[in-house]
Amino acid sequence: MSTYIRSNLFPLLTVLFLALGCELFTTRTPEPPTGATGVGWEFPYMPYTVLDNLVTAVRGRSSVDYMRSFTSDEAGGGGFSFVADPETASRHPGLFDDWRFERERAHVESLFNSMNLPEDSLAALSYEVERETLVGDSAYLVARYELDLGHLRPTAPRRMRGRLEFRLLRQGDGGWYVQRWVDLHISGYHCWSDLKACF
Repeated sequence: MSTYIRSNLFPLLTVLFLALGCELFTTRTPEPPTGATGVGWEFPYMPYTVLDNLVTAVRGRSSVDYMRSFTSDEAGGGGFSFVADPETASRHPGLFDDWRFERERAHVESLFNSMNLPEDSLAALSYEVERETLVGDSAYLVARYELDLGHLRPTAPRRMRGRLEFRLLRQGDGGWYVQRWVDLHISGYHCWSDLKACF
């Protein structure tokens, strides 16, 4: 083979190989956004499904799925509010005043950030419903919870035990959402309020 053919054929074959042999010029599928919804979220047809969804969101570290459990400030019937455990609130004066939807979002996004809660660390929530009352489009749910997180913040608790009281509303889509969350500690343990004070 002549030098002329070799010198012209090599660049042509290289270009052809690159164009046909790899996906250099194809559009790739976009990455999902951080905190994208995970597998296991269910439409909240029943009030207890909200708790199941919170369990799934914590396990999957999904701030998006977590926040889907709460009424937004624009929702009919009033937006979400959080009432901290009284002992925790007294140790952090003013911190929990007017804790609403956006404060909850900021908390959970900070908590689920991989710099605070690495992907390979423990993230587990379990609950036991003690009482559930439905009246029309409102529900009242009381449950004991256990929350264990292997986060990296040394001043924050990693093991929380407490009682939550949810007031839920059924929205126009037929789903149930938390409008008001009251958190209460169990003696001898930190509670979710203590965690929120740190993130």
